[in-house]
Amino acid sequence: MKEKHEKVNIGNLSNQDLLYVTGSIRPQDEIKKNDACFRAGFLGSKIQVQPYSQQEMQLLEAGLFKKLPVYDRVLNRKSKHVTEVEIATEHFEKLNRPPEHVREAAARIAEDYRLVNGRKSPTQKMDSRKWDIRSTLRVIGRGTPYPIELASTESHFSQDVLYSSTSQSTAAILHEKGKRNDDEPKLAPVSFQVQHREWSGQYRGQVVTQTPVSNAPDANAGERFSEKLTSRSVSKIFESAAYTSTCHGGFTTFLTLTFNKEQRLRIFGGLADPSDVNSIGAHHPVRFRRNMVTYKSSEFVKRTESPVCNIGGAYTSIAIDGQIPKLMNASGDIAGDYCLLSQKPKAEFTIDKTLETTVGKEVSRLLDGLKKMYQRGWLADHTVQTDKHSHAKYSDLTHEQVPPHFKSIPTEFGPSFMKDDFHYIWVAECPANEDGEPNPHVHVLLRWTVEAHLFSAWAKRFEKIWGHGFAKLERIREPKAAGSYIIKAVGYAAKGDNAEQGLIRGNRYNIAKCSRAPAWECIASFEADNITAIIKELGYRLERWKKPLERTLNRLSYQKSQTIKAKATAIKKGEPEDKLKKMQSRIIRLEKQAFNVKKEMKSRQVHVSTANNFSISFDGKEAKDKLDDFLMWAAGARGWGMDCRDMDLSELKNEADGFYHDRFIQFKDKQAYWQAVLNDPTPIETHDENELSYWKSFTADYLEGRLTPLLR
Repeated sequence: MKEKHEKVNIGNLSNQDLLYVTGSIRPQDEIKKNDACFRAGFLGSKIQVQPYSQQEMQLLEAGLFKKLPVYDRVLNRKSKHVTEVEIATEHFEKLNRPPEHVREAAARIAEDYRLVNGRKSPTQKMDSRKWDIRSTLRVIGRGTPYPIELASTESHFSQDVLYSSTSQSTAAILHEKGKRNDDEPKLAPVSFQVQHREWSGQYRGQVVTQTPVSNAPDANAGERFSEKLTSRSVSKIFESAAYTSTCHGGFTTFLTLTFNKEQRLRIFGGLADPSDVNSIGAHHPVRFRRNMVTYKSSEFVKRTESPVCNIGGAYTSIAIDGQIPKLMNASGDIAGDYCLLSQKPKAEFTIDKTLETTVGKEVSRLLDGLKKMYQRGWLADHTVQTDKHSHAKYSDLTHEQVPPHFKSIPTEFGPSFMKDDFHYIWVAECPANEDGEPNPHVHVLLRWTVEAHLFSAWAKRFEKIWGHGFAKLERIREPKAAGSYIIKAVGYAAKGDNAEQGLIRGNRYNIAKCSRAPAWECIASFEADNITAIIKELGYRLERWKKPLERTLNRLSYQKSQTIKAKATAIKKGEPEDKLKKMQSRIIRLEKQAFNVKKEMKSRQVHVSTANNFSISFDGKEAKDKLDDFLMWAAGARGWGMDCRDMDLSELKNEADGFYHDRFIQFKDKQAYWQAVLNDPTPIETHDENELSYWKSFTADYLEGRLTPLLR
């Protein structure tokens, strides 16, 4: 049965012609479903002027009229959709136009341009604040005709929501199919741990979630690729630099390593330069390796697997215990061993790129050589000396032996000497250069310095061990701030997550074992209860206190940047030296002011943020006392349970409840008040009789023509 399509003309194109034209691109059912029409701009412009309406086009196609007169056509006719949108927009603007301007203009005209100046209304001027409140209530009562996209999620995850949610629910593990493991602990999966770091004297409260065994993350497999440093990596680098600075004196040398063309080709896929292929000799860049099958030797042998050298035998899906038989062919020759089908390799051969390497391998090779040089000593082939008479520097070719580095360790027999620790941190990046090519290089922090006359030979030895390009050595002026050197070098601190650090295979950074900051030590564990809401509230308070200081810091930063630009412009124009010195002194003064503001922001020695409501830390000498005060305040003034898993703290809980009883009652009253305000119905708008009489008299005077403006 054939379907009858109603003949609907779209512009000058019929429905059948439209299906015929678009049938080569899309199916007909999809075209009918989407209703791709002429007015929607599918085959023409959306703003194309249609000289005839749809009814007029039907009359013309029917043949009743050859053409319509010009005066019967309505040119520039707007579509129904556009007309409805314009009418709705105009109506919406009228409804949402603030009435304050109309009232103020009418009151000003009635006051200044009335015919009888002595005629006054008994009604006093209405308070502007009263008008603002009434207009706001009108807007709230009307509501919004369109959905609102919230700029922040704090309205759903604020401290009040967290307080109410924790009081209504309890943390628990969601089991599959309602089954519970007998060996699983019956404690809540979320706990609040009090942690301490001895080397820095810091105390921290951390919310920890215990991951069930069934939800363990998948193990990492395959090659590792990374495009940037993660926030966790940056925090580890900062902590290690701070630990080295506090306990070992800090890093003193900044090293930058570059790669030559040959080494870059090896990093990017084990390639070789075409000009070097002919002279490569027996060391070919590609090697083929046969994949061998392995089988169990014996249940009494510790070595569980050994390769099957003769793989000419057949494969079997049945495991063979005991001695493995040999497969014989028709002539009686041994064809090979039986091999399990599950152990059959996917590919017979594996292609190994002998020239392929990674940034991490090359840096590890360099650091191994530098560590031996640091702990064993080295021989300088020349030194830089200064002439006593001319004070000119010259190179002395006399060799000088540099002693190794040792550290003393107290023992029961007296001090003992052993090799000193070799501290380092390295970070690699691979941004694009000016030509768009990847430019891999490595930034290294070292805790190693030499005397000035040995620096040239020291740097020469570094480049010789590296052997892949340049090795630039710089002295760090502030060893305590060495962590910021390497973070700024890779551009993370300046650009954040948008830094183009490039794609790198393998390790992107590494820290020496002796330079890694010790982990936090848990000294007590509590039930979490409503601690996340308490941390959120403290984050709001601290950010509110820091806000004026942040505005001051932004203003100083802007003034400094403008002064730097003005100085650069003055240098180009050739301004006098006095003016440049004044600008430089202003830059230094702004830097000192910014330093003082940052110091004031850190003066409270409390670190908490609304972005992370799972952690709060305390620094300084009074960190322990501040932590105790926080726990007591949270238990007494905010109703935290203080249910410790390690010991009984019921006495401290009772003491905190008694000490902060008034504050807790005040906190509960405030919560109840705002909840009542939230649940109150919309207030009914009432009008004052004096106000109504005033406006009615004003309207009557205007209608009767007694109010005429004085300005012509």
